[in-house]
Amino acid sequence: MITPRRPDQLELITGAIGPIEISGDPLADLTEAQRDAVVHGDGPLLIVAGAGTGKTRVLTRRVAHLIASGRARPQEILAVTFTEKAAAEMEERVDLLTPLGQSNVAIATFHAFGDQIVKEFALELGIGSELKVLSDAEQAIFLRAHLFELPLRHYRPLGDPTRHVRSLITLFSRARDEDVSPQEYRSYARSQRQLSEANPNDTGLAEASEQQEELAEAYAAYEELKARNGVLDFADQISLALRILREHPAAAKRLRSRYRYVLVDEFQDTNHAQFELLQLLCADHRNITVVGDDDQSIFKWRGAALSNMVMFREAFPEAKLVSLTQNFRSHQLILDPAYRLIRHNDPDRLEVQLGISKRIWSARGEGRLAEFLPFATASDEADSVAERIADGMTGGRGAGDFAILVRANRDAEPFMTALAHRGIPYRFSGTAGLYQRGEIRLLLAFLYAVARPSESRQLYLLAASPLYGFPNADLVHALEGANRRTVTLRDVLERIADGDEDVSEAGADAARRLVADLRHFTAMAGERTTGEVLYEFLRKSGTLEQLARAESVAAEDQAKNIAKFFTIVRSVGETLSVDRVPFFVDEIDLLLEAGDDPATAEVDLTSDAVSILTVHKAKGLEFRIVFVGSCTKGRFPVAQRGDALELPTGLAKDRLPAGDYHEQEERRLFYVAMTRARDELYFTAARDYGHLRPRRPSPFLAEALGPLVLPHVHPETPASVIARFAPSDEPARTMEPMPDTEILTVSRQGLEDYWACPLRYKFGHVLRLPVPMHPSAMYGAALHRAVADYYSRRIGGQSVTAEEVKESFRAAWVAEGFLSAEHAAGRLEQGLRTIDDFYARAEANGSLPDFVERPFSFMVGLNRVTGRFDAVTSADRDLSTIVDWKSSDVREQRIADSRAKDSLQLDVYALAFRRAFGRLPARVTLYFLESGLVGSAVKTESDLRGTLERIQRAALGIRQRDFTPKPSVANCGTCAFAEICPSAMR
Repeated sequence: MITPRRPDQLELITGAIGPIEISGDPLADLTEAQRDAVVHGDGPLLIVAGAGTGKTRVLTRRVAHLIASGRARPQEILAVTFTEKAAAEMEERVDLLTPLGQSNVAIATFHAFGDQIVKEFALELGIGSELKVLSDAEQAIFLRAHLFELPLRHYRPLGDPTRHVRSLITLFSRARDEDVSPQEYRSYARSQRQLSEANPNDTGLAEASEQQEELAEAYAAYEELKARNGVLDFADQISLALRILREHPAAAKRLRSRYRYVLVDEFQDTNHAQFELLQLLCADHRNITVVGDDDQSIFKWRGAALSNMVMFREAFPEAKLVSLTQNFRSHQLILDPAYRLIRHNDPDRLEVQLGISKRIWSARGEGRLAEFLPFATASDEADSVAERIADGMTGGRGAGDFAILVRANRDAEPFMTALAHRGIPYRFSGTAGLYQRGEIRLLLAFLYAVARPSESRQLYLLAASPLYGFPNADLVHALEGANRRTVTLRDVLERIADGDEDVSEAGADAARRLVADLRHFTAMAGERTTGEVLYEFLRKSGTLEQLARAESVAAEDQAKNIAKFFTIVRSVGETLSVDRVPFFVDEIDLLLEAGDDPATAEVDLTSDAVSILTVHKAKGLEFRIVFVGSCTKGRFPVAQRGDALELPTGLAKDRLPAGDYHEQEERRLFYVAMTRARDELYFTAARDYGHLRPRRPSPFLAEALGPLVLPHVHPETPASVIARFAPSDEPARTMEPMPDTEILTVSRQGLEDYWACPLRYKFGHVLRLPVPMHPSAMYGAALHRAVADYYSRRIGGQSVTAEEVKESFRAAWVAEGFLSAEHAAGRLEQGLRTIDDFYARAEANGSLPDFVERPFSFMVGLNRVTGRFDAVTSADRDLSTIVDWKSSDVREQRIADSRAKDSLQLDVYALAFRRAFGRLPARVTLYFLESGLVGSAVKTESDLRGTLERIQRAALGIRQRDFTPKPSVANCGTCAFAEICPSAMR
């Protein structure tokens, strides 16, 4: 590991391309093969990196070497990967190696990069720069709403017109992944019709060609619908970027000259369209480095084209090949069975195709044999795993040393139950399941109860929850009464609350509280947005305060899941013409019907808790001890379920293997699960998962371990079954301090919150508790968006009218949190006047900043500080000025200057500028948009040293989980969490 240099040692030499000093030697501690990849000069490079061989280290060291050797400026390097998490990890590692961090090295996911291109060249594409990008579920809702505008017959049966909506969406997305345009699909359909006409006796061919023509026309109509309604889907972010590179030579030239070196992580997961994008981007310089492992390609369901690994050599025949085979993660007795398993995918593997060796050898010695543990039932399997973990923790292991990996979300439930019963902290992260979490089911039950008084099932769940504590006997009695009288449960609860039904006193009290709440929130729902109603419910019920007080891993996970649900509430609300609870619930119905069930919040792997993950979620992670659960035929591997509508093979550009593709993908998934283990690996399986027929062990077990000798499995005794339900005497585990070897990433806003009050930081940045949108914050955000859009377009050489800037303001406007409709309308009008004034000043002045909305990051030891400059002028010259836009109404120059001088925000910005440009900014300013005043201050080296010390103290407190509150009238008066904070001064 490279030791970061002290902040005062980090210097940047700007100007012409030449060596740039970086934090440590990028070639230190590398193997010969890794070094060979890092020092590669110009031209294409293919790195085949086996599991645990240090691919991320190689990529980030290569970035550092390109900079240090003077081959490239940081801003000339683009690194792309697939997930935000992977991009963040790469940013952290690059920041350790370079003084610039990601402020100049572009590190992004494929879709974020495509989105950037689409927004930058929206004018060339003839579209707006702020188009909404639909999620998968929103695509289905959109298509459903416009279903009868598509030329469908066979795929829109009148008896069930929405039957094929999900299949159509999958087909259209798959076509985009394969870079198949509507015109290309139409041409294919015509060729099929001509083929059927040439064979008139083949009725099957005639029917198939007719269906393909229908699908081709529907695909074209869907693309036109999106354009007409101003929306995009995720696939458009790539396909529109491809259009720019293919059809707009000037724009393509700018992009190619901007990014002289391109690096791609997880290349085996790229689809055909993404590979096309990379080839076009690197067409001139051909400086492309890709790293991947065909044995870890597990995302075919989202369009990944495994054949891209082979096709890279065809597209770039001069490419250098480096194979990484030394594993730094696992013992050899884990790697050997994994290799035996994956060899069953031969001859379709890269090892055979390219004639290279991919046998991985461990740098950590032999270790311990992997074991298979068979059990009688699923509960026995889960309990035994939990017992082994408990024994390991008694022996000195931490809960975070263990991971349980499952093939599907449903397989995780027994393990979560078993761990919870023993009081063992765990964290679950799957590819779906947010709506199934208890805390989210409660919120959904509340919203349904408010929106639909006749829906008794959801009201029953709400009444039975700990919030109301309705005695079960009384609740059953009420439900039976409702069924008997053919009335709703709400009707019966109203009678109980009014004293017209005979129940226990506890039941009557619960009914009175519940009915009063329902009446209150039903009235509120007619006037307020869904988010406001939901927040008030959480506040009034004490849920937010309870989460704020809790210190357990489970409470933190609940808070994060609730926060994630609030982002969904806000996103869905933005699609509604009127955001009210009844309309939101209607939309949620459609989302659920479309198969939407988002992933739970990402787990925090720095906390001491058992990780329960789907194998897809575990990709890229490692744990000391791994249990791979439910290893039976039918569960791992799962049975193949093909798409109802497959893209015709005549259009697909991915080369399919000779073998069974589904089985090969499942085998790769099993391989990924095995190679997550560092020290110990266990496979578990049960004969009985509640099915009529007993389950057989997964065939992958024999492939990996050799022929299995299955021991006799004794069925559970009644006593052992009962014993599992004994109360646990294990206390809830509290959160542990963050290891000092981990990188802490903290935002500029997070620092300000911690400096003001550490407990505020915990609520907002650790628990991420939802807060109601304050009108002032929303107003400021809308002004900021409009001003940034104006400068971005002007910097890009476009002319901008005042009306276009006001349209940006309106697009960002959300009428939420205001006292009344009149209040909202007045504030909107005030904002439009402010935009007019700003526009007049900006056009009269004529000067433009060098850049706007530029992200920055820098390291302070192992602490990474992130943020974003609003604007910087004369960045490369002596008159450099940092500008931060403010929406507050300041009318006196003295006050404006004082605020700039005392601004902690500007202190951090000045330090970030110092790190990026090697010198202090000439001045830092606050531009008050309402008045036009500019508050100005000069920051000195002494100021920056003080800021640096404050950052270090804050980072230490965050690492130690020191969230001691700092209550004061000033702090609590402006804190969004004051109402739920146990320490607030009220």
